[in-house]
Amino acid sequence: MYIPSSFKEENPKILFSLIEEHSFGILFSQHEDQPEVTHLPFLIDRERGERGTLIAHFAKANKHWRKIDSSKEVLCVFQGPHSYISPSWYKDRETVPTWNYATVHVYGFPKIVDNSDELRKMVTKLTHYHEAKIDSDWNLEEGKADFETDLKAIVGLEIEITRMEGKFKFNQNRSKEDQLGVIENLDEMKAPGIKAIMKRNLKDDSSTL
Repeated sequence: MYIPSSFKEENPKILFSLIEEHSFGILFSQHEDQPEVTHLPFLIDRERGERGTLIAHFAKANKHWRKIDSSKEVLCVFQGPHSYISPSWYKDRETVPTWNYATVHVYGFPKIVDNSDELRKMVTKLTHYHEAKIDSDWNLEEGKADFETDLKAIVGLEIEITRMEGKFKFNQNRSKEDQLGVIENLDEMKAPGIKAIMKRNLKDDSSTL
């Protein structure tokens, strides 16, 4: 991924947080010179492995998992908040439009998991995580029959992370006044994540302004 130095994010905590907030990722692998792609909800275990581990599962009917080679790195892409940026929001308007966005690319070696006990643990953990985020009172016991049936129709995926790349492009290369202009004009309902990141940048990295 092309990352100008102004937009490079290397803090693992920040990269992990984006993955957790935008956990529906895209898995890319290569098989016989052909790209294979699947969209999957991921869970990240920050403490497992030297750099963390991604956890997900495939439908068995999806042939992608059968083409996964555990000896070759795969790539997972997580897209964070993004928005069109108008030059009209800058103090210096003699420029062109751009797009602000955050994305994290995660590389690692995959492992397919087909043990029923391990699958049960993986899916249970994933479900509990997302139910807790919406403050739900639903639990797996209510769907136990379907849960046990569906376990037979999936395979698990674990990816031990080897490296991560983060690109957080939020006008860091422009003046403080221009960045504040963007913050003031972004729609709070459409781009709350962008505003939060830009405010953090201004607070934490004032030396670049």
